[in-house]
Amino acid sequence: MLRCVPEPAVKANSGGSLREALDDFLELREVAADPAGDRAEREQPHMVSRFYDVVTRFFEYGWGKSFHFAPRRSGEGLHAAQRRQEAGVAGLLGLGPGLRVVDVGCGVGGPLVNIAQLSGADITGLNFNAYQIERGWRALRRAGGVRGACDFLLADYMDVPLADGRFDAAYSFEAICHAPDRHRCLSEIWRLLKPGGRIALTEWCLTDRFDARDPIHGDIRARVEFANATPQLPTTSGFIAAVQAAGFEVLSSRDQALDSDPDFPWYRALQGRDLSLASLARVPAGRRFTATATALLERLRIAPAGIGESARILNEAADALVQAGEEGILTPCFLVHARKPDAVRIDPSDS
Repeated sequence: MLRCVPEPAVKANSGGSLREALDDFLELREVAADPAGDRAEREQPHMVSRFYDVVTRFFEYGWGKSFHFAPRRSGEGLHAAQRRQEAGVAGLLGLGPGLRVVDVGCGVGGPLVNIAQLSGADITGLNFNAYQIERGWRALRRAGGVRGACDFLLADYMDVPLADGRFDAAYSFEAICHAPDRHRCLSEIWRLLKPGGRIALTEWCLTDRFDARDPIHGDIRARVEFANATPQLPTTSGFIAAVQAAGFEVLSSRDQALDSDPDFPWYRALQGRDLSLASLARVPAGRRFTATATALLERLRIAPAGIGESARILNEAADALVQAGEEGILTPCFLVHARKPDAVRIDPSDS
């Protein structure tokens, strides 16, 4: 039986047209170029949210309700791999009825619904994009069979208006990569967890094969970061260090992309080798058709201004991700499993 808290009214983050949202997002490149300043922390969440104002409809068309990659087995489709990965996270955290869980950067609620159906846990989806929250409520209403009490909260995940120690566990699928201050984001998750609470974070990271001195690697990285609104991606070791610096004890870490069958890499969904009606919006030919068609509809004033450029940017994002995957310099599936200590340890030297 579906159980959820009363749905609140959701207002648009910034309002305005698609063209205005796109212009707001395009400023992210300028902000990201100055990571030493405080503008990124002040403005990047808004710009990333505007990115999702622009791309969410495209993502739902091409990806369904789960906006994340997953390690794939031979012959396994993308959606089956996503559900298997989501079930793996639920199992890793030991989720079950009565546990309170936060889904950090919940998108339109696909993983939340799937994990709630599997585990019966009470899950709060945290998101700073109002439109995605609205779509999440719709997905929850239409799901049926969710045993846990689930809801959504519109908030910046670096500043969550909830009390300390509210949750037993937290998970995230490819969301912390959008945070301008990873330490602040991870510290906020630490604050929200009870002592002993655990996290499972699946993130975009640069691999050991990335060479900052290689101009090809640098170009691919720049295109991936801009077109996907993921400035300043960390290395895998850097992400582990950030989790530890926030106070967590790392229990395990693994690049799940390495678990993929060699013929079914994580980026296969964007390559054109997953030919089906469901995949047409993701494959190169389908993306090119979408970009051309939307640009034409925009010129004819049938589609809103900015939709053609939005489709073009997403096409560039997909191409850059495929290149990064083929070069082996990026993984979107780096999983860190960690735990908040039962009690704060006091260094005797501080007394």
